[in-house]
Amino acid sequence: MTSKGRFSAAASETGAHCTLRPLEENRRKTLSTLLELASETSPNMCWDDTHAMALLRAQATAKELRELGASEELIALIFSEQHAP
Repeated sequence: MTSKGRFSAAASETGAHCTLRPLEENRRKTLSTLLELASETSPNMCWDDTHAMALLRAQATAKELRELGASEELIALIFSEQHAP
C-alpha cells in the first residue's frame, strides 16, 4: 500500500479526515518519510531514528502525525522527554 493509501485508510478509520486541516502534499510526503525513518528499529538506523524524531518534534504536531497514521506509541516516543534535546 502506498503512503497515500495508508494516509487515506488511517484517516477513514478515525473519521478525522473531515476535521483536520489538510497537509500540503510535499509536507505530507516529508513527514511520512520522517515517520518511516523514526519507526526503524535496527541498530544501523539509530542515527536516522534520532534525527528523524528531532525533525518531527520540530516540524509537526502530534495531531498531524496522527493524521498521517502514526501510532500513539510512536507519537509518545517522539515527544517523550528522553528524546527531547
